[in-house]
Amino acid sequence: MMPAFTQDWIDWIDENVNSGMNKDGIFKILLENGYEHEQIKTQMKHEPAQKIPSQSVGKFHIGKKVVDEKLLPPVISIEGGTRLDTDKAEFYLIENFLNEEECATIIEKIQDHLRPSLMVDHDTKKSSFRTSRTCDMGALNDPFINMIDERICQTIGIDAAFSEAIQGQFYEVGQEFKAHTDFFEKNELPDHDNGYGQRSFTFFIYLNEVEEGGHTDFPMLGVTGVPKIGDALIWNSLNADGSCNYNTLHHGMPVRKGWKAVITKWFRLKSPTKSFDQRLTKTDNEKIKPITDIGFKVEKLDELLHEKILNHYEINEVYKKDETVEGDFITNDEDKAKQAPSTLTNLSARLKKEIHDYLKPKLEEWSGVELEPTFVYGIRTYNEGAKLRAHRDRLDTHIISCIINIYQDVDEDWPLQIDDHHYRTHDIVMQPGDMVFYEGARLQHGREIPLKGRAFANIFCHFKPVNA
Repeated sequence: MMPAFTQDWIDWIDENVNSGMNKDGIFKILLENGYEHEQIKTQMKHEPAQKIPSQSVGKFHIGKKVVDEKLLPPVISIEGGTRLDTDKAEFYLIENFLNEEECATIIEKIQDHLRPSLMVDHDTKKSSFRTSRTCDMGALNDPFINMIDERICQTIGIDAAFSEAIQGQFYEVGQEFKAHTDFFEKNELPDHDNGYGQRSFTFFIYLNEVEEGGHTDFPMLGVTGVPKIGDALIWNSLNADGSCNYNTLHHGMPVRKGWKAVITKWFRLKSPTKSFDQRLTKTDNEKIKPITDIGFKVEKLDELLHEKILNHYEINEVYKKDETVEGDFITNDEDKAKQAPSTLTNLSARLKKEIHDYLKPKLEEWSGVELEPTFVYGIRTYNEGAKLRAHRDRLDTHIISCIINIYQDVDEDWPLQIDDHHYRTHDIVMQPGDMVFYEGARLQHGREIPLKGRAFANIFCHFKPVNA
């Protein structure tokens, strides 16, 4: 337990709070100077919006200096990755961020647009320092690369306006990038600022497995990144106080056999086009820790239970009512707006319980979490031209969910569009009797293509972890 706050620290806290500085940023600095969460909470009378990991990256000798939060690195969360257990730097690993097909596509685009790699100061005399070749991927204006760029920004939770375009690097035998840091030195920053300020986070992705060599060595951290298809390394080149963190020194080791392809995206502290309060983009839903590997799974409903539900649906069709969903989540295509976009057929309490009781053990096995039932909605029938806006479900009750398709009368498949934990969108085509298990509060999902057909009837069932 740290001693009580000194008067200097109390004055510093008061001065920064009264100046309108971000309280979460102040909280993080105090954590990194050894004070404990409850001490800070009591002194500041403030609880951060999200948990801030406690780490000590060296004392922040501030005296009474006011911290400009715009010069501090953002507080991020990487829900689908693992944080390195070190107090020397903020460092994450995300396994399989890209799949093999995505990596192969990027490699092909890199190889078609290569130039010699340059140093920050463009000094050609240092060509032996960095011997790879580079592809300026932002200049390609390629929809696929733009999609990868968007996924990187979504994963780190920083708006693209606070970043540089993706660069691809290609290394052949003997080529390397000797030990260096990614931030700009004081004398370099004026030439590279352009309204963006200092570099903060690096998002670095391996695209292939090298036959021999090509590792990324972080000597000060005791970490060696081994090239593995689709794995991403993320690190913060700055300390919590905005100073440069020399512990992030790293060396792209020489390729000994084969070749190496990577992509890199750097994030900045500022943006010339967007305001500071637009820098962070993640919603509370996106900060939920993933429960399963991918986030969804397709299963088949028991045939007898499907038959029972379908029989109830057909008998009670005359009692269905037009449905009104708050927030305009369900709409009609303009040319098809002859009826309400959806109707609702109620289920009996007994049938609801039977559905929940059937699903609970299956969803618990899939998720590995003990679950508590929350809701089973009636049977929603989407009508011709209906669209379901992409959304995330309620945080309090819809953590683990299931969609059951009961009936459909369609001219074309009407896919469920759902993101996985790495913001990759999948189209899932359902047939009657299919179930989709999914992490509804965390993952964005919808059906944004108008329904071509007369009916598509689903049941939605929701659960939350016990004691959540």
